Amino acid sequence: MKKTTNIEDSTTFPHTQFPFKIVHMEGKDMMDKKICYFQSQDHADNYIAKSKFKSRDYQLYIKPGTDVTSTSHPIKKKTRKTIK
Repeated sequence: MKKTTNIEDSTTFPHTQFPFKIVHMEGKDMMDKKICYFQSQDHADNYIAKSKFKSRDYQLYIKPGTDVTSTSHPIKKKTRKTIK
C-alpha cells in the first residue's frame, strides 16, 4: 500500500462494514470519478494490484479507528500448465 489518508468526517464512509475507500478516475478521458469501498486492507490492495494503479492514480482513505494491521497474503500468479 503506497498512500493512505485518515478522514475525520464519518459521512464520507456511508457503509459501516467498509472502512477502506479508494478514489480514482476512469473512463475514456479519465473524467469520471470512481469511489470503491472495501472490507479490509487486503481487499483494497488486491484491487489496486489488479487494476495496475501507480501511486499517483488513486487515493486510499481509511476510516478513523480502523485496525490497519494486514494479514496480507501474496497474490498467486495464475500460470498455464504446460503440456509435455
